Amino acid sequence: MRATRVLFAMLLLCACGGRRQPQADDVSGFLDDYRMLRPGGAGDVALVYRDPDADWPSYGKVLFEPVTLWRSGRKSLDPVPEADLLRLIADLEGAVRRRLGEGFELVEHAEPGTMRIRLAITEARASDPVLDVLRGRGGGGDTAAGDGPLHAETQRFIEHAHIEGEIRDASTDRLLAAGLDRRPEGAAPITTWADVDRALDRWAERVCARLEARTRRR
Repeated sequence: MRATRVLFAMLLLCACGGRRQPQADDVSGFLDDYRMLRPGGAGDVALVYRDPDADWPSYGKVLFEPVTLWRSGRKSLDPVPEADLLRLIADLEGAVRRRLGEGFELVEHAEPGTMRIRLAITEARASDPVLDVLRGRGGGGDTAAGDGPLHAETQRFIEHAHIEGEIRDASTDRLLAAGLDRRPEGAAPITTWADVDRALDRWAERVCARLEARTRRR
């Protein structure tokens, strides 16, 4: 049943028109249902779903869950230093949390008018027999430091990884939006940690600005 569902999702995704066609590897298993996704418009994430009946202006608070990294088994990313993976998790979480805090009240518990946001860095396929979720340990002590050059395998990982996310009503668990993004073809190479941080800051700015516009926070 699971294999059939995943195959159906992949076939449906590949039938979508618009921007670059979704690939089989887009189905990592982080999102509940990839069949909802459609190619995003200019300035949007690559694949997106939004509830057409959501009352976006009613949301002014965000419960932002810790970012995770999804991989196809613990050893699938062995060539990439784990400290680099942990830094990517921490840097994405930090960039988004900072930008969200400019337009929304960040809360720790579900309250009326609160969106629950989950994000993950993914390089996995739901059809793989084993999936592994890597979580940051907090405190910043387990991440690499500096702005120097990337490890060659870290650079390769960044070129192929996706960012996936979903937004739900924190009280009712109603799905408000879901999306998947990837580096566009022809984008400038990312070769240093300074490049990574600039790219994540730009991504957080773009995504959070669209959320602010939809909720009329600015």
